[in-house]
Amino acid sequence: MNEEILAEALPKTSSVFTIDPYTDLDTYNQSLMALDNNKIDYAEWISTINPFNFYLSLEKSQYPIMINYDIITKTEWKNVVSKVKPLRNNDIYVLYRRLDKTSNIGPWINNDVFRRAFKSSTNIIFQGRNKEQIMNLSKSYGPIYPLGSYINGSKRLFICFNSEIKNMISPQDILLEMGKHKTGALELAINYKVLRNQDKIEKWTDTPKFENGKYYPTSPTSPLKMF
Repeated sequence: MNEEILAEALPKTSSVFTIDPYTDLDTYNQSLMALDNNKIDYAEWISTINPFNFYLSLEKSQYPIMINYDIITKTEWKNVVSKVKPLRNNDIYVLYRRLDKTSNIGPWINNDVFRRAFKSSTNIIFQGRNKEQIMNLSKSYGPIYPLGSYINGSKRLFICFNSEIKNMISPQDILLEMGKHKTGALELAINYKVLRNQDKIEKWTDTPKFENGKYYPTSPTSPLKMF
């Protein structure tokens, strides 16, 4: 669902817009339902700074024609991250915005991996070479997760929560280290420092993992492709 628009390329900032200043959350959710019902592919983006607006990009760079909207600025674009994408049908409703959580964006930008990273004092982001390498590392350093996929497919990033893994990885493959952080800060840092603002992570509610030398897929299978 809503994957085709992301599979092509990052949207141009001139086609990313928000209707938040002109509508309420019920109307916003109804608008998403209308897009789904009319089979319009779209992607959602969320600002990590106040007022935490949600942004949309539609297939073929379309705009809404019956409601006011604001185009995102280049500065705002640097501060948005992708909304978590549903893996199961029930996830669609779980990920709808709720009236009582207008300022808490965590449930919509943190999937299972980013929730764990948010609570961890150690987050090591590194470039994975191949599946065999990740399997072997997971035997000694705890669970290792792929960090989403990338719209332009430029890198294959993984995260581990054990700092000792750095002893077994080539220094040039260790791309980012972060401890405790604010909501969204890790993903912003990856987008800026690792992906150089040329790409953005897309992620699903559940993520496959490597642990104890084994691979654990999600059910249903995540569309995330690691290698």
